[in-house]
Amino acid sequence: MFLAMRLTKIDCSQYTFLNPDDECYHIGEYTAGGGYKASDTNQQIFNLKIRPDASVAQKRYKPIGIRYWANRIANSNLSWDAFREGWTFVPFPCSKPQGHELYDDRMLRVLQEVAQLRPGIDIRPLLYQTVNRKSQHEGERLSPVQIREQLKVDHTLLQPQLRNIIIVDDIITRGASYAAARDMLKVLPGVGMVMGLFLAKTIRPPVDIDFDFLED
Repeated sequence: MFLAMRLTKIDCSQYTFLNPDDECYHIGEYTAGGGYKASDTNQQIFNLKIRPDASVAQKRYKPIGIRYWANRIANSNLSWDAFREGWTFVPFPCSKPQGHELYDDRMLRVLQEVAQLRPGIDIRPLLYQTVNRKSQHEGERLSPVQIREQLKVDHTLLQPQLRNIIIVDDIITRGASYAAARDMLKVLPGVGMVMGLFLAKTIRPPVDIDFDFLED
């Protein structure tokens, strides 16, 4: 049994690529550089991100991560009656195109699990990756413009008519991926509001400074 999780509004001023009027929310806090032992959030993000080429022993933890985050979204303070009407949940795609050996549809799988707990929600993978690139945390961090150049909209999924969109991604660090998706989706026919929902926001632990070297 999972307790209700309160989504927390993100302070857009703290993120390089978010606009002041963006509506973005997060569930947990991911400690950068903390490893999987830093927190339960870190552990379950690590589980969720287990790669397709991982060992059989490691892969058994991925479904645990998917169920964990699905339960936290499903038991959050989203107004589910409202989000069943006029809202489409869009998973942000991974950094590999479909067909690549490392393609990972983890965010789609999380949302599909949410739909088992909250029937009636509209889920559409409207965006897909067109080229193989390193993920944001592995390589050079791309700008929203660079990310948009590598994404496409699946126009076969535009019906029924879109109204409002909530982009769902795992971690927000600078907001580049969200900004890219927002700019691509907000111009689609019929779209009114675009929001962001993140499993976790990145936090950085305080730096320990040795002050012994300072003189009075």
